[in-house]
Amino acid sequence: MYKKNQNSEENFWISYADLMAGLLFVFILVIGSIVIKYAVTQNILEEEKKALNSSEEEKSKLFLELAKAKNLYENAKTDIENSKKEINLKASEIEKLKALLLDIEVKFKDEQTKTQNLSNELNEKTNVITLKDEEIKILADKLLVQTQIHQKMVEEFDVAKLKIKTLTGLKLNVIAKLKEKLGNSIQIDEKSGAIKFSSNILFDQASSVLKEESKKELKNTLKKYLSTLLEDKEIRKNIESITIEGHTNSDGTYLSNLALSQQRAQAVMQFLYDSNIIDKKLISKYINSSGRSDSDLIFAKDGVEDKDASRRIEIKFNLKNEDAMKEIQKYLGDKIENIK
Repeated sequence: MYKKNQNSEENFWISYADLMAGLLFVFILVIGSIVIKYAVTQNILEEEKKALNSSEEEKSKLFLELAKAKNLYENAKTDIENSKKEINLKASEIEKLKALLLDIEVKFKDEQTKTQNLSNELNEKTNVITLKDEEIKILADKLLVQTQIHQKMVEEFDVAKLKIKTLTGLKLNVIAKLKEKLGNSIQIDEKSGAIKFSSNILFDQASSVLKEESKKELKNTLKKYLSTLLEDKEIRKNIESITIEGHTNSDGTYLSNLALSQQRAQAVMQFLYDSNIIDKKLISKYINSSGRSDSDLIFAKDGVEDKDASRRIEIKFNLKNEDAMKEIQKYLGDKIENIK
């Protein structure tokens, strides 16, 4: 029994010793591999360090070479710029020389032209000096004739101006008498002496038949106006004509408005003739009627047609030679402007 236990214990220790030996062997192997790996790593680091040191030297050399190349480039660039400036400077000097030559050429041509002009002027003066005495006499005679014509025109102008002044004074006198005779009953044109009747008062829309309610006022006004012009002998002797004019606005066509304006003027003429307010012989000698359609419209201050004012009957008078005097007055005005 005892021996059996003793054998078991010995076997245990023997197994233990084998285990420990195996572990020691493993430990030795691990330590050996670590030492070997360390040695190899150190060798690799040394090689890399040597290689790195070599790369730094090469890099320094490369940087040095690059710096030299950069300096060469900058120097070359400076030389090129200097050469370019020198070339531009020479080109600028050439352009200045060309401009100077061109200026000299222009001045030469100007002087040549002046010399030619002086030569031509000298020739002309020489020709004038060489005119014959007979030619000078002919020119003097023509000048005398023109002076006489001018003097005659001046005299005619003075006569015409006097006639215009007389005629203007006469017209103003007639207008003043008309205003005195009619008073404030109807408005008289300050320049022409004409009177106007609104078609709205005398006629219905698109009609040429006189309204009954308008006939009394029309008769009174016509009597005062026409008696002043025709029954005063001093005024009548200067009257050329008296016209009853019909006017329309721009509504409708020209021809339809012309017919309507003529019919309305004729209606007033017929009323005058039938009313016996003026001697029929005077009416037939001095008074006429006319339709003007929409050829003489009346406009408001804003430039828009005043259609009610355009529809009207207008009675106006002309003095003898008045149209001729207007033409002369216009002619004189033009002449005066030309003289100015």
